[in-house]
Amino acid sequence: MDIPSPPRDELLTLSVDGLRYTCRILWNDDDPQTVPVLYTHDAFARMHSRGLSIPLSDVATQVQVNLPGSGHSDDLPSDVTSDLFLRALLQVMDEVPLPRVNLVGGSATGPLAYEFARRYPERVRRLVLVATVASASDMLRLNPGPAAALKREDHELTQDEANAILRLLVDQAPDSAVIGRDVVRDRLTEMFGQMTRAELTRLTGRWRALAALSSDPDGRYDGPALVFTGELDAMTHPQACREFAATLTQSVFATIRQADHMAHLERIDEVADLVRRFITDQPLEGLPYLASLECFPEHRPAGVSPSA
Repeated sequence: MDIPSPPRDELLTLSVDGLRYTCRILWNDDDPQTVPVLYTHDAFARMHSRGLSIPLSDVATQVQVNLPGSGHSDDLPSDVTSDLFLRALLQVMDEVPLPRVNLVGGSATGPLAYEFARRYPERVRRLVLVATVASASDMLRLNPGPAAALKREDHELTQDEANAILRLLVDQAPDSAVIGRDVVRDRLTEMFGQMTRAELTRLTGRWRALAALSSDPDGRYDGPALVFTGELDAMTHPQACREFAATLTQSVFATIRQADHMAHLERIDEVADLVRRFITDQPLEGLPYLASLECFPEHRPAGVSPSA
C-alpha cells in the first residue's frame, strides 16, 4: 500500500511597498486533485494556527498568506494604499508561481478575495467565501456598533469594543445548539483578553485598510463560487450571505448546521469536507451537516444537480 508522504512545508518572506509579509506553502507533491488553494487569512489568524486554513493538503497544495498587518508581517502605515493587499496576493501568485488557484477568503478578508477574483478572474479556478458579503462596507453596515468605532479617525479599539465583536463572532444563547461553541468562545475570549494596546491598534488598522479597498467597476468574476456560513451567524447573517451569493453568475450558497460565524473552527472537519468537495467537483447534495443548499446559476457549478 502506498502511503503518501507528509506535505513539504515552505515559508517565504516577500515585500510589497517596503512591507514584509509571509507566505506558508504546504506542498502536495504526491497526487494533487486540483490547483493549489490560496487562503487570505482572517483577521485573527497566526501563520501556524488553523485560522481560516481549512485542512486540504490531501487534495491540493495549500498556500497561506499573512498579509501586512497580521501575524508576523510588518505593521501597516496609516497612509496604506487601498490596493496593497491585492498587489500582495498577485505577487504571491507570480513568485511561487501559481498560474491559477482555488481562492478562499472569509469574514473580513472575504471581500478582498472577491475583489481579487473580479480583477484577475483568469487566475481563479474556483472561489470560496466563508461568512462574508461583497464588501467590507456591506459588512460594517450589518454591524453598526463595530462600524462606529472603526469609522472614528484615530480611534483605538477598546477592550469593551473588542468584547462586543467577540459576542458577534460566537453565538451567545445560553442553550446554544452550536457544536464546539464553548471551546471556541473560551479560546477567543482568552485571545481578546490577552491583546495588548499595540495589538488592538494593529487590528484596528488592518480592519480599516480592508474597509478602504475599492471595487473596480469594470471587474467581473463569472466562475464557480461557493458562499457559506453557519446557520446561526450573527455577524454576517445567512440571509445577507445568501443575497450576496444570488448576485454571482455561478454560485452555491450553503449554511452549516449547528454553527455560527466561526464555523471553520467549530466544525473543522465538516467545513473541510464541503470545501474539498467543491474544489474537486464532487456532489454537495445530501450532506448531513448542511442546514441548507441553494444554487443561483445561469450555469450550474459542476457537482451540484438541479434538485439541490
